[in-house]
Amino acid sequence: MDSIALNEKNKALSRLSGDSAVSYSHERTPVLKQYKKRRLQNGLRVIGVEDADQHLFAGNVRVHAGPRFEPRPHVGLTHFLEHMIIQGSSRFPTSNAIMRAVEDLGGVLDASTHLESLEVYVGVHRKYWRAALDILTDVLLHPLFDERQVEHEKKIVAQEIAEFRDERQRNISASELAYSLLFKEQLDELGTRGNVSTLGGFDRSLVRACYERFFIPENTVVSLAGAFDFDEVCSALAETFGALPAGRGVPDILPAEVTRRRARSLYRITEKAPVVDVELGYRAYSFADDRFGAVLALSHILGGGMSSRLFTHVREDRALVYEIWAFPIGYSDTGSVSVGLSVDTGNLVEAVGATLSVVEEFRQKGVNADELDRYKESVRCGMEILCDRPDQLADWLGKQEVLISPETLMTPEEFAARQESLTRDRLHEVMADVFSADNAHLAVVGPFGEGEHRRLAELFPAEEASENLRGA
Repeated sequence: MDSIALNEKNKALSRLSGDSAVSYSHERTPVLKQYKKRRLQNGLRVIGVEDADQHLFAGNVRVHAGPRFEPRPHVGLTHFLEHMIIQGSSRFPTSNAIMRAVEDLGGVLDASTHLESLEVYVGVHRKYWRAALDILTDVLLHPLFDERQVEHEKKIVAQEIAEFRDERQRNISASELAYSLLFKEQLDELGTRGNVSTLGGFDRSLVRACYERFFIPENTVVSLAGAFDFDEVCSALAETFGALPAGRGVPDILPAEVTRRRARSLYRITEKAPVVDVELGYRAYSFADDRFGAVLALSHILGGGMSSRLFTHVREDRALVYEIWAFPIGYSDTGSVSVGLSVDTGNLVEAVGATLSVVEEFRQKGVNADELDRYKESVRCGMEILCDRPDQLADWLGKQEVLISPETLMTPEEFAARQESLTRDRLHEVMADVFSADNAHLAVVGPFGEGEHRRLAELFPAEEASENLRGA
């Protein structure tokens, strides 16, 4: 139902599938009819792509919020708010009532928290668009935040947090620890969900204050795709979301803590995990940066599929891991590339060494012409397929508007054209910057020993973080 999408593995961007290029003409009709965009009087933005041939009506409400906005005492509050949003509203007083109302229409409602957004999605058959919008409106504009339900939900979230803590209450999420290495000067146990101590301080008034801080019209985007009439939907939204009062001030992301560029590492030995999780991270560029498209291409070629370099050389050729991948993340002001693998302790040192070797060879030798051609074809196909999926299309447009609010949104067709213009020289320029040794960060978590620790430290020379992290 909910997720802190720590890695934000946006497969539509970073793993545009296709193991081999298909030979056919690239002279095609446009992949997307022109989107429509309207700003209501209170500042709320509505984006829509009408497609009468679809049966699906997809609606996505995205708020610019998340762990990147949270001071330490409130870490995990946005995630908890996401839980509470769907626990009851004025017309649907329980979570079960909300879900039954949507599911009785043959639809789905979902909520998720990412590092820089909170989203609520509804998808139904087009004939039920108004009923779905009525449900979504009540859930988002009239949440109950019942005190008893707050205490009940804290027990559930505590279990979620426990999945990522060991017997000493240390954070054992390699992804969260890698994020801390990348973006925080003082490394942190709290991650993005917080811990039982921060969770214990959440009450109805704090949840309500968080809701009122972020759920303001200037900070919210409604993106729609599928079969509907844009003007008709905008009229309906104007009567509901249009009543939200404006002028409370858009929240700011907390300023970055990292003061200088250098390699860092963190080794966390724990017996709770069945295998060792490894995440190798590199600071990169924001979602709006012209170089972000190159980062997407490089991540795909390096580890975006089962024909990628990492999968081929570390898994297929040497059988060191079951799964290995690379993916990019673009935020409003920064970004990253992460390489991740899960590995048995016996293969840990060799697998990390092989991964580092593949990345270094990638940086030294660059991308070959065939790899770039194959990537471009996967983008062409992936973008056309995306336009057949209203839920993904609504997400595509809404994400751009929330993170960077460009004057004009990039359509899938325009994205494909931008990626088509990438050159090997451009990729090599970006690669030299992103995959440099002083920009690498390594988090290793699992049941390994001091012997493996020493050997890994030799393979990956870096400033090693102490075990005494904040928020333990």
